[in-house]
Amino acid sequence: GAFVYLRRIFENQIAEAFNKALEEGKVVEKEFFSKRMDEKIGMLNSYLPDALIEIRQIYGILSKGIHSLTEDDCLLHFEVVKNGIEIILDDKLEQNKRAKKYQQTKESISVLKSRLNSK
Repeated sequence: GAFVYLRRIFENQIAEAFNKALEEGKVVEKEFFSKRMDEKIGMLNSYLPDALIEIRQIYGILSKGIHSLTEDDCLLHFEVVKNGIEIILDDKLEQNKRAKKYQQTKESISVLKSRLNSK
């Protein structure tokens, strides 16, 4: 059951990236949904955390765990795949933090420039 949950987290990252790319007109919905996961990741690579791209094979491992591994096999490999998902989420959090800091700084510089130009 835990592998199902971890795979869902992975898939949610893909869905989030897809929605953003779709809004920006960078993907075609019909084409996207006809692709395998590895190809979807390739289509969305600029919208995904680097860690997800680098360890994308975790999706296949999770799927294999869901469809063909025994519960004991899944338990044996759980810690590794859990850590992989945590790394992906940590990377995403860091990207979001950087983006927020960048946006705030950009806005503050604009305000500061206006103030300095008016003096």
